[in-house]
Amino acid sequence: MGKSLIVIAIGVLLFVGAAVFLSVRKQENSQLTIPTAAASVLVTPAAPVVMNNLADPVKDFKQRVTKKFFGTYVTPNNSPVQPEKFTGYHAGADAEYGDVAGDVPVYAITDGTVLVARWASGYGGVIAIQHIINNQKVIGIYGHVNPSSLPKVSVKVIAGQQIGILGKGGSNETDGERKHLHFGLVKGTTVNLLGYVKNTSQLSAWIDPLTVL
Repeated sequence: MGKSLIVIAIGVLLFVGAAVFLSVRKQENSQLTIPTAAASVLVTPAAPVVMNNLADPVKDFKQRVTKKFFGTYVTPNNSPVQPEKFTGYHAGADAEYGDVAGDVPVYAITDGTVLVARWASGYGGVIAIQHIINNQKVIGIYGHVNPSSLPKVSVKVIAGQQIGILGKGGSNETDGERKHLHFGLVKGTTVNLLGYVKNTSQLSAWIDPLTVL
């Protein structure tokens, strides 16, 4: 009779031990499992710093304007970018992103209203936003933006708000241009999508972005 009790006790101990082992393994596996939904979450890029209600249109804007500055005169022969299809005085500043493989967000430089958001020859996707800077009405021209990321016309935006992403270089998204942001500031309330003008006197209708941002 005593031997039977010992056998039963050993059996109970073995059963309990197995149950505890399986419970621990289950907890370990649950901690190692990465939920499918969490693995596919897209991380939203940090918003740019807004100072005096102004923000850069792309990250490191000033540092990345290295080839075409405001007022640079280019032709297919002397352009710092090859091949070149334009001739004239550059009416904006180009921030270069050919070295960045991922998405590059584009931000509204300050509060405003979207006047134009469409595909346009020479730009691919382009956005024109009515802004007020230093009590002066100006229109920001954001060129070479992926058309599928454009905001809606008439939408109100605030400084530092993402309004799109740069288009892929050499594609229809940029009308064949390299991956970069052409950013211009034209005075007044009339949309002017020109990226170049014929003479320096016409540049007076524009503002050098690097003197504002």
